[in-house]
Amino acid sequence: MSDIKKDSQQAEKTMTKYDLKMQKRAEDKKKEAKSLMIWKIVGIILAAAVLGFILSFPVRNIMALKKTVVNIDGEKIGTVEFDYVYNTVKNNYIANYGSYLSYYGLTESTDPSTVMYNDKLTFKDYFEQLTVDQLKQNVALEREAKAAGFSYDATEEWNNFLENAQDAAKKANSNVADYLKSVYGKYATKARLKSVVKGAAEVSEYYESVYDSKLPTDEEIEAYYTENAADYDSVNYYLTSVSATLPTEPTELADEGAAVAEDGTYTPSDAEKEAAMAVAKEEADKAVSTVMTDGTYHENELSSDVVYSIREWLFEDGRANGDTTVIENTATSLYYVVGFDSRFRSEEPTVNIRAIVTDTDNGAEIMAEWEASDKTEEAFETLVKTYSLDSTEGGLYKNQNPETYEGEIKEWIFSADRKKGDVSSFYVGEAYTYVVYYLEQAEPVWKLSVKDAMMNTRMNEYLETIVEGMEVTGDLNYLKVEAEEAAAESTDAETTEAESNEAESTETESTETTDAESTEATETESTETENAETTGNN
Repeated sequence: MSDIKKDSQQAEKTMTKYDLKMQKRAEDKKKEAKSLMIWKIVGIILAAAVLGFILSFPVRNIMALKKTVVNIDGEKIGTVEFDYVYNTVKNNYIANYGSYLSYYGLTESTDPSTVMYNDKLTFKDYFEQLTVDQLKQNVALEREAKAAGFSYDATEEWNNFLENAQDAAKKANSNVADYLKSVYGKYATKARLKSVVKGAAEVSEYYESVYDSKLPTDEEIEAYYTENAADYDSVNYYLTSVSATLPTEPTELADEGAAVAEDGTYTPSDAEKEAAMAVAKEEADKAVSTVMTDGTYHENELSSDVVYSIREWLFEDGRANGDTTVIENTATSLYYVVGFDSRFRSEEPTVNIRAIVTDTDNGAEIMAEWEASDKTEEAFETLVKTYSLDSTEGGLYKNQNPETYEGEIKEWIFSADRKKGDVSSFYVGEAYTYVVYYLEQAEPVWKLSVKDAMMNTRMNEYLETIVEGMEVTGDLNYLKVEAEEAAAESTDAETTEAESNEAESTETESTETTDAESTEATETESTETENAETTGNN
């Protein structure tokens, strides 16, 4: 039998159970080997994907850093600079309006993107809008400085920034790297912030130079005061308030069905209010004769400090000592009985001081070091750098207004016998320690107020001029909202114009029709007249 035939016979041999079992085992091994190979390949792919994801972190950071957040008139603002200005603007805004913002539910720890500023913008959108406004000014000022040949070395400001950051990080039990990220954004580092901080300081210094160049002269200040004296003069006056006694339950003058509410309150009817006010008016009229002796004396109050209802009367030109009046305030259901004493321009001075401000009760410790020093102004500045939360310009505070202080610290600073070099410590509000070095008296309050008002106007006009026409582009939500509103206004304007043109066209057609009808009527009347005359002649 040939080999071929032998193989053929073997192939045709009936398979036993053992043969089938062994064949299945061999096939299973092949499948297992194939399965293992697949998972090895998948594992390699997954490992490569994970590695790629990890390696993408620095790549994504670089991409984020290179990203242009907003383009301001051709100047590309990157992530670090935008975040720095954004966080500075946001933190300052919350610090200044914190108590007001709490009604919106916005605090330092709240995500501003979760709180609405108005019906279209969140507070994050609003802060971004303020940030862009600030950046526009920065860009414009930088260009102005360059054009003017202005230069400034901001190394000291950068060193102060780092020093303050180190102190703040230490107090927060953190390190500088983490502190900078928490305050100025996740991409903020010392290396990245250096040019941003120094650039901001250079712009600020240029702004100050422009400010100084626009300061008004004494003659200009006097002229402005003369035109707006009522805003800067003070008044002394006497005041008695007579409140109407409103009913706390229905009377015979109550509205039909009136009753005390479940919470115990009662809302009087208009008739009940009028009756109560009439009684109060009689009492107020009687108080007029005694207000100059029995009324509460109000001294050296500016118009902004006076109750609105009586302000106009007190500051009216020609008002004389001894003048009295009764003024109704329906909003609070009372009458003011007012007696005029005098109106004048207060020459009360502001003062210049240096101060150490700490958030601990360490005044005694600081005073001990002061007493051990040579007690010079330079020695105090050294203590400022050592202890104060704000060491800017050696703790210098210029033109301090009495209205910003109260209690012992106010009495000490503005004492008439205070002299340069006097130092004292105050623990205020169980929160802060103030160690004050007295320098000198400064400009009177009225003059400083006038100068501030004039400079606010001048600098606002200057800034508006240099940013005028600047184009802003970027992927910020408030810009999208503004674009949508502008498009809607444009559509409305086009619709209005179209409706106006249509109305005008209709009016023209109507006029032409009327003219035609009038002409036709005139011609008909003329024809009839001619016919009548012809008939008569015949």
